[in-house]
Amino acid sequence: MRRLRTKILTAIAALSVACMALTGCGGADLAPANQTVGAIFELTAKSNMAPMKDLLGFASEDDVRSTFLAEGSDSDDLVSQFQEQFTAEGVTMSDESVKEFADALEGMLAKLTYTTEIISEDKEKVVVSLKVNSYSAADMEQVTLDALTAMQERLTEEDQMAIMNGDNDILTSYMEGYFSDLVSGLSAMEISSEPVAIEVSCEKMLVDVSGKEKTAWMPSDLGGFYEDIEASIFH
Repeated sequence: MRRLRTKILTAIAALSVACMALTGCGGADLAPANQTVGAIFELTAKSNMAPMKDLLGFASEDDVRSTFLAEGSDSDDLVSQFQEQFTAEGVTMSDESVKEFADALEGMLAKLTYTTEIISEDKEKVVVSLKVNSYSAADMEQVTLDALTAMQERLTEEDQMAIMNGDNDILTSYMEGYFSDLVSGLSAMEISSEPVAIEVSCEKMLVDVSGKEKTAWMPSDLGGFYEDIEASIFH
């Protein structure tokens, strides 16, 4: 489960933005930095392109996706990635089961809440406080353990021997049950009331907005910011 969690978060938090730092630039009409930070969180953690599209004036959500996210971050690609991993481990899962699992993870991410606040600013730099209400890593591990325990309790000695002898059909049957329990557990998880605080330093950068360069407040360390978002989702 840890590898699957890393795979989806890596796909969602992939960085492929081409920005150039600006110095000494005016920008009285720039969108507020806290709104930019919130829009980046929406597209990175929740695959929601609309806030960034509206904020910077992208022509389409596809343009936002191609600018900010790497390939492999939509639902269909995630299903393919999971299927490839299962196949490599000798398990053939149905597309329906894999999609249900991917949908459950995306449903969890859609429930994330956050607030943003500018805590300091000058002409060249703005510092934004991003507070994320997300999930407990301990709760996530417990859900995974519960699903594994339930599978082990269903496992008969006869089927265990068959699996050890390479019977992938029986293994797949048990894995289908495991992921069904896992989806139920993930869907029942609740957001933590204690937010994770992230301090984001922003500077003026040029961003490719549907083929046109536009100045915007962006995190000075985009890669580091994405890593902070990833770490905040399960803490």
